[in-house]
Parts: sequence; structure tokens; C-alpha cells
Amino acid sequence: MRSFLDNVVAGLARACVRIFFRRVEVEGLENIPRGGPVLLVANHHNSLVDPVLILAATKVRARFLAKSTLWDVPGLKQILQLGAVIPVFRAQDGSDMSQNQTTFRACHEVLAGGGAIALFPEGISHNAPHLARLKTGAARIAIGTVADYGSDALRIVPVGLTFEEKGTFRSRALVRIGTPIDPRPFAADENEDPFAPVRELTEVVEAGLREVTLNYPSTREATLIDRAAEVYSTGERDLPGRMAMAEAFSARQAFIDAYHRMRALDPARVDALAKRVDAYAHSVGQMKVREEHLAARFPSEAVVAQTFGTAWLLFFWLPLATLGTVISHLPYRLCGVLARFTKTDDLPSTVKLFGGFFLFPVTWAVWCGLAYSAFGGAAALALALLAPISTWFAMLFHERYERFFDDATAWLRLRFKKEEAGELRQEREAIREDVEALRALDDRHRS
Repeated sequence: MRSFLDNVVAGLARACVRIFFRRVEVEGLENIPRGGPVLLVANHHNSLVDPVLILAATKVRARFLAKSTLWDVPGLKQILQLGAVIPVFRAQDGSDMSQNQTTFRACHEVLAGGGAIALFPEGISHNAPHLARLKTGAARIAIGTVADYGSDALRIVPVGLTFEEKGTFRSRALVRIGTPIDPRPFAADENEDPFAPVRELTEVVEAGLREVTLNYPSTREATLIDRAAEVYSTGERDLPGRMAMAEAFSARQAFIDAYHRMRALDPARVDALAKRVDAYAHSVGQMKVREEHLAARFPSEAVVAQTFGTAWLLFFWLPLATLGTVISHLPYRLCGVLARFTKTDDLPSTVKLFGGFFLFPVTWAVWCGLAYSAFGGAAALALALLAPISTWFAMLFHERYERFFDDATAWLRLRFKKEEAGELRQEREAIREDVEALRALDDRHRS
């Protein structure tokens, strides 16, 4: 029965991720050992969406750890039980910390049996632009499993979660899986201080997580670094197109490292470039275009082909999309309204995901009931089949339309404001040259 429920949970997680995110990129899947015990450790920025994403992306049937107070949330307790989630008792929640002995024992048994545990060692879901200080729970679980059960195959695997716009429906996400960490040397470490191996392993885990996450000095500097990386890394192409998440991650991580070095080497030059990037970004925003639009050449033949191709596709999708819009507009809007009442920025996506999980089927059931009352059982059955399909096509239709309208509007602005667009493109190239000069200086200094 547990195996069946695990398959159900994994299937639901994949379905939720496929619907909520436009695209999820996964790197390093081969780093997860298969057939042996594994302890997944991940950063935590997007509340309950994070475990769903990990389940779907890693394909590991992991037992998650979660704070015990979640069992008090109406409706959530059943979901936690379905996923066999293990409670953690925290002092800040007023819980009895001694109950964590049961938690550790449960984790040891799962890992000793060749299973998987997943947890978020930061201990909180937060909005900081860098990792929070890690708790020692992951290290204690790993060392305890090796010491008490002799699990030589156990590995700790860092998992980095990066979101394009974490609170936005149909945005993108990147899951980066790092190099496995062997906890055996720490379990065998004979030290007068019994907590020293735990601290040392926690530091290694933190280093592993830093390799697969973006860690900025501050929120303001995060914005600056991301803008500079985007200007420098967005190459010229015929039509607008966003960088892949993995490509953008590599560019930003390299810029973060270089930023720290250049701040120490030539802070005045870095500050001057920062002001220039900020002014450029403000001008781009005033013109209501994006970096990808300025990098596009927009040749006539490509524009015509894109226009006719998109128009034909939207026309083909229109009947189902219209039905789906009528059927599912109310729950879609209601999820957005509910998300606005959240108190922190890490909760809107959770409200949208889990709210939609319940609201959409309920709405479809109401429509089917109305169809049955008005036209009979055949109509209700047909609508039951068409409701999810038409809703999917409605989502694709509106995505494609909004993207096309956005690009078309930007193309018109660039054509009718050629002088302003030309100045922005010249400034863009000047910034790229400044960045390249700083990179060359950095390379010389490091060599």
C-alpha cells in the first residue's frame, strides 16, 4: 500500500509541476545514487512548492521532513499523511523538542532500509538573496545512520532550486543537483568534541549547496548583478528569446564571483558601472521593452513567418480555449485573489498551486452538475472529459497570445522610436564593453 501511495504522490507532483510551471530544467540528475540510501538537502524559498518540485524533478520517492505545526493546518494534515511526511519539532514553535528522537529514529530507519529522506537544512522558507545559516539536522541524521546502522552507501546530495518568478503561475524553474557527499569520514572522526563532526559535515553540506544556488550579497546587488549578467550574456538573434534557466544561472553565478573580487580590486569602477546599468535598465523600462527585444534583429521574413504561424495556431486552439476559459475563469481568478492575502513572498505560489488543486475540480463538478440538469448524463460526461482538456488549451492559448502580443508591441515601439531604440542599443554595447574590460582586468589579476 505504501508503494502504491508513493506512486500516487509522485504522479500528482509531476502533474502539479507540469501545470504550474511553464518549464522546469533539471541538471545533474545523474548525481543521485539509485538503489541506495540518499539524503537530499535543498534550499528553501518557495514554501510547499519546493517539495513538490523536488519530488517531480529528482524522481526520488523521498520522505520529507516538515515542521510539526503544519499538521494543525486544516486540509494539510491529510496531504502530509498521504506523503508520509515526518514531523520536526522546533523550539520556536513551542513544541516538545524531545519528540525529535522519534523523528531521527524514523529517518535512520528509512535510510538504513535503502530509502530516501529530503529536508531543507535552512529550517525556514525565506526571501533572502542567499542561503540562510544551515541547521545541523542533516549532518546529525547522516552521521547517526552511518554510525548506528553502518550504511556505507549513504550519500548526501545537494539540490539547488532557482525560480524565474517564484510567485508567478507558468513561470520557469531550474533544479541543479550537486556532487554527492560521503558522510562516512565524519562518522568515523574521533574527536574530543562530539559535535565537531556534525559542524564540519554541515559546513561541507553548505559548500555543496552554494555550488548549486545563487548567493548574492544583498537584494539590491542581486538586481544589479542579474541586469549586468543579462545584458552581457543575451546574444543577438533574429527574434526575441529568453535564455535557458541553466544558461542564466551560470552567467549570474560567474558574475557574483567576479563582483566580489572586483569590489575589492576597483570599487570605484564597479560603482560607476552599477550606476550605468541602473540608468540603462530604467530607460529600457520606460520604453516598455525587455533586454531580449533590444537584442533581436527582427528581420521581416522572420516577423512575417512568426506572425502567420502564431495566428494559425491560435485560430486552431480557439474553440477549446474559449470553452476552457468560460469553465475555468472563476477558479483561476479566485486563486490569484487568495494569493494576494498571503503575508510573505514565499507563499503565493503555494496558495495558487494547492488552491487550484481543489478549486478547479470543484468548479468542473459544478459545471457537470449543471450540464446534467439541463441536458442529461451524456452532456455531463462529455463536459467532464472536456473540462480539463479545454482548460489546458485555454492556458496554452493565453500564454501564446500574451507572448506574441508582448513581442509585437515591443517590435512596434522599436520601429516607431528608432532614435531612442538606437541609443539604447548603443548604451547596451557600451555596457557590454565595460563588463568585458572588467572581466579582462579580473582575469589578469587572478593570473
